[in-house]
Amino acid sequence: MGAQVQTTQRNNNDWRIVNGLEAGAVISAVENQSAHLAALARYCFGPFTKDELSGDRETVEIALYQQMIHNGVKLPGQGKGKPTVQQLETLRYLCMAALYHHSEVTWPYSRPGLHSPKAVKKWFNEYLGAEIEVRFWTRGDRVAWGDVWKSILLILDYWERLALSPISKLLNKAA
Repeated sequence: MGAQVQTTQRNNNDWRIVNGLEAGAVISAVENQSAHLAALARYCFGPFTKDELSGDRETVEIALYQQMIHNGVKLPGQGKGKPTVQQLETLRYLCMAALYHHSEVTWPYSRPGLHSPKAVKKWFNEYLGAEIEVRFWTRGDRVAWGDVWKSILLILDYWERLALSPISKLLNKAA
């Protein structure tokens, strides 16, 4: 009986060691990425609460905002001039809302997120105390906030793919 207990404990410890090594490889794969990709991976998929990750959330929001500016996004009502402070603030808030939405709809959560312009408007009002006009969310004749929203979500999807790629390679090795 004593030999059986020792063998079981040794096998159990072997699996703990393997699990620890695999977890360390995943952590390393996440941490060896650029700051915004590592923050996105932790924020959307890490074993933390959203409150614990406020710094990561801000890192991704700022990177999103900067990426949109760098891409030369045209904002609703901007015309040929530079965007106004109010338009830029709305863009910043839209980046925040898009990250919230993305983190809600990704696996394993699969929650509804901000599934409609009215949901985005409600989120703006409740969480930011701000307003966004969604009456003309999409328009064929000019830039609308719906177009900007889609662009932000495409960036998040691309960044998610980049962030999870090194981790998926680890899964293929382990399988």
